[in-house]
Amino acid sequence: MKEKEEIKELKREIKALKQRINGLEKDLDYQIENSNGIGNLKMCIRELQEEVAKMKNEPVGMLFTWLK
Repeated sequence: MKEKEEIKELKREIKALKQRINGLEKDLDYQIENSNGIGNLKMCIRELQEEVAKMKNEPVGMLFTWLK
């Protein structure tokens, strides 16, 4: 009897873990899909920083910290 209960508990845990894994996979897919725009945003910010630096006649590094 005890073994059957342990097996049922393990099956419930496996099912819960599979659901969590599925949720994490979906979240990762979402993060990857939405991360493409970050590169474009960084490029636009850098371009703005360079234009401001030109207007001030100072090196960009003296005015801003670069995004990594």
